Amino acid sequence: MTTHVLHAEILKPKALDPASWSAIRDCFDRLQEAARTNDRPLVIGSAKDLVEATARVVLDSRGQPAGSNEEYDKVLNAAHRAIERQPGPGLSADAAVRQAANAAKKLAVQLRELRNSYGTGHGRSTLPPIEDEVIETCVDGALLWTRWALRRLQFLIIGSVQQLVTDLHNSTFSMGELAIRLQAANLPDLLFEDQRLLGVAVGQRAATNTFTVRIDGVEACAVSQDDAAWPVGYREGVADGLFLDSTGQIRVDTNVFGPRLTAQLLVPHPRQVEVLRGLADKIRSAAWSTEFRGLWRRVVEEMHAADAFFQQEGAKGSWLDIAEHIKATGKKYEAAAGA
Repeated sequence: MTTHVLHAEILKPKALDPASWSAIRDCFDRLQEAARTNDRPLVIGSAKDLVEATARVVLDSRGQPAGSNEEYDKVLNAAHRAIERQPGPGLSADAAVRQAANAAKKLAVQLRELRNSYGTGHGRSTLPPIEDEVIETCVDGALLWTRWALRRLQFLIIGSVQQLVTDLHNSTFSMGELAIRLQAANLPDLLFEDQRLLGVAVGQRAATNTFTVRIDGVEACAVSQDDAAWPVGYREGVADGLFLDSTGQIRVDTNVFGPRLTAQLLVPHPRQVEVLRGLADKIRSAAWSTEFRGLWRRVVEEMHAADAFFQQEGAKGSWLDIAEHIKATGKKYEAAAGA
């Protein structure tokens, strides 16, 4: 038996946790060892196991784990659907590529029948002959689908909304990293609530002076009028996050970029007045952070300078009402401090 699996390799998605990778890698190592020792039934069984382990890891990463007794075909099909339209740098959305991937999945589906006919997992009264082509077909089918899935799994993981929100609160971001992860999250297809959740987290992180997040997640949105690429739920969330921190206090970045960016990113929003009134209600009921008490005058100045961005009826007035509230509250704070 000759098979390229002896020299093949599979690549770990950088974001995949070690335990999940070990589950996949164990199947791959057994597949290679079976090929090395010419254990043909084990090659076939291990090829099927490699695909199933990869598919189960995909579903776990999606937050939709398959039951332990779920049928192989259902697990594979569900995993394929979860990643077949996954966006990310280097991934193709071409229909022909999707069709090719679907053909690879169909080949992987047949591993169950081949395992039933020739592979491990079943006691037999006679040993059926296993031709070289059976082995090569099993190996090719397993590697083709597994490699395709692992390429996409990286972006499925980093595009997870909850993981991205957690990382925005706790992790560092290099230049361009957030842009890649927002693309992987597929903002336009998220539920409105998830768009907004991400927007709030991005705005709050930008308000802590993380310039990489500000550039990739706020400025890129603010200069774009494309409300499909940067949907309204995300824009609303960013606006809130640029003014209100995770404790509910008012906070802006020390350079006071937030007010102008808020006004600019809300330009394509169809309901500016509604959004601004909601923001005003939150600001009126929020305490001021220590940092904001030293910045409020600059905030008011920047809000007045940015009022021209609001062209919808009533929007400019709602925006300036927020500025006037901040001004009045700031004077009260100063009077109390001087008393």
